[in-house]
Amino acid sequence: ADNHVVEATVVVKNPCKFPIEFYSLDFDEQYLKEEEILRMVVGSKYQKTFLMPPRAVGETLPPEVLEDYEAQKRLKAQQAELKSLAETEASTEAEATAMGKAAPACERAVTVYPEPRVNLTGNPISRAVMRHLGIDLSSERRKARQRKGIVVVVHGAPRAGKTEIAAALCHHYDAAYLSIDAVVTEAIADH
Repeated sequence: ADNHVVEATVVVKNPCKFPIEFYSLDFDEQYLKEEEILRMVVGSKYQKTFLMPPRAVGETLPPEVLEDYEAQKRLKAQQAELKSLAETEASTEAEATAMGKAAPACERAVTVYPEPRVNLTGNPISRAVMRHLGIDLSSERRKARQRKGIVVVVHGAPRAGKTEIAAALCHHYDAAYLSIDAVVTEAIADH
């Protein structure tokens, strides 16, 4: 097979007032690492395409995503360590039994290993988007969101009377009225 090397010179001019970043999907080490992180963090929770906050040239993935990735890595390491300990213990017990030195069943100590725990609240993509939009993630807001209750979503065609129905339900149940359009408009206006 003939191996021909083809070289080309590309001249890039930036007419914008802001920097532009280039990367190769196949060879850029940072891009490949970020793809690996996103695959681990996102898993099958999202569709193939999802929105994330924009980032400036040279920035990394959102901190929420990186923290979640590190937490998942720690969890996997803890699980691997526990599995290794259990296998070692089983192997040691099997050897002792083979040599006739096993303690009677009633005298055997049972080692209990705690389940590894990683505290992950909410999904990292949603947290990053909420932070970007300026939606309050304080503990008070979280506590308010965690209260148990009924959420009623009124959905329908335009001019079908959704707003009036929602207002009547709120009045009847003494509930809070939340308009998605209003929340998004307010968040955009704040930026």
